[in-house]
Amino acid sequence: MKRIWIPVLCALSLGLGACNKPLEETSQEQTEDNSGLDEETRNIYRYVNTFAYNRMNVYYLWQAEIEKELEAWEETDEPISKVQEIRYKDGDGDDIDRWTMLTDDFDSFYSSVSGVEKTAGFDFQFYYFDSSHKTLAAVVEFVYADSPADKAGLKRGDTIVKVNGESIPYPDYEDSYYDLVGGDTFTVELYNNGKTLTITPAEIYEDPVLIAKTFDCNGKKVGYLHYTGFTLDSCVDLIDVFKGFKGEGIEELIVDLRYNGGGFSLAEQALASMIAPEDVVTTGKVLSTEVFNSKLTQYYQQQNYDTNTYFTTEFKFTAGGKDYNFSTAAANAGVRHLYFITGSGSASASEALIGDMMPYMDVTVVGEQTHGKYCSGLMLSAEDFYEENKDQLGTSRAAAGKRYAKNWGIYVMYSRFANANGQTICMPDGIIPLEQYLVDDDPLDGAQLGDPDETMLAKVLELCGYKTKATAARSTSIRKTKLETAPVRTEDLRPDAGMMIHLPHQIKMQ
Repeated sequence: MKRIWIPVLCALSLGLGACNKPLEETSQEQTEDNSGLDEETRNIYRYVNTFAYNRMNVYYLWQAEIEKELEAWEETDEPISKVQEIRYKDGDGDDIDRWTMLTDDFDSFYSSVSGVEKTAGFDFQFYYFDSSHKTLAAVVEFVYADSPADKAGLKRGDTIVKVNGESIPYPDYEDSYYDLVGGDTFTVELYNNGKTLTITPAEIYEDPVLIAKTFDCNGKKVGYLHYTGFTLDSCVDLIDVFKGFKGEGIEELIVDLRYNGGGFSLAEQALASMIAPEDVVTTGKVLSTEVFNSKLTQYYQQQNYDTNTYFTTEFKFTAGGKDYNFSTAAANAGVRHLYFITGSGSASASEALIGDMMPYMDVTVVGEQTHGKYCSGLMLSAEDFYEENKDQLGTSRAAAGKRYAKNWGIYVMYSRFANANGQTICMPDGIIPLEQYLVDDDPLDGAQLGDPDETMLAKVLELCGYKTKATAARSTSIRKTKLETAPVRTEDLRPDAGMMIHLPHQIKMQ
């Protein structure tokens, strides 16, 4: 069996001093196939594996640690499982890298992390529903405005115990899960009010700017932003929100990231520019820095590549075929103290934002331990790979690659991020709030997000001086004494969870 034919391709296709050494240079006709694959599948595997190998061999943060596994990569390996198999692991074989992934539907994957996908439009968390742990309940955490779930009447705290008339089995819950997040029309039966709702997922933009409001805390204005994803399209909405905060004269800000699994680093940079002290932004201080594999580190040093990202107010770029051009100059809110609400779903760009603010502001983290996703990734298309390298590959081979690897792509871990002080505060296991600020998320507390009586927000408002109503007497028809937390985190099931995404143009070569 032949190993992958690797052309002599340079990092970033821009001339890395030590380019990849080719393995066995074979043609399609020369390849002896003993795999049992049909010709179409064999060619798909061959061209996808070539693309994936090259990208991981150049960009992968742990490239040196998996070098032997890379060199053993066969052209007839099933590509998706191969990438998962060789991701960096600890001595027990458990994934250290839980995020690098290959996909055969790159367009849909990109759309999902941009906030546009076929979805029911709500998020939930699983709990055990019976003492024998054979069935699950899905408790709704939040619902996107104008989504199919919102139009059907679903709201935070609703407890789904049946999908399409069937209980949710544990551990075989996958079918029910995918019905809930983006399948065909389905019904849900609610425990708390006995209703049955019909929901038809649709392709929508899930606006991550879920809530923006201001609280009067004993004469002091405090802004509250609930933000669920660092999408590029949300930047303009955030500018409007922060202009409103500035107009109301907020002194402190609460950023609720408990369900925010990350997104584009450019969106994190834009949001940071509206939160940090204005003089830090206008003087272009360091927002963050990055650490790469030894191969890229050496190359970047030779090229005088600046590994820092800086605060800025001007953003102009193209992504996903769309042009973006906006300014945050008039939207800095002048915040003096910053609070973050976190949960296990707070990952990647969320964790980066928290760490990036710490050198410049008083920051208090309230809630639960974060996910611990401390690296940035690149989303790279196989078709772009073959187009960009057609001179090295030759026209016919590049055309074959674009055909057989059409709509394949990889999300590859590219760097470890750190703040201006060189600290990666979420590495290795996430950000843990101080003991006095540890608060469990409780979607069954009877309050909607943004309500000052909602458990996590109430704790932060208390720190801000807000006089809340007593909450001890609150109850609902089902409590956590009935629902035990199940060992199934939906953020671990979603392929777009835990993302800090760089666009290829952000790799600034000089």
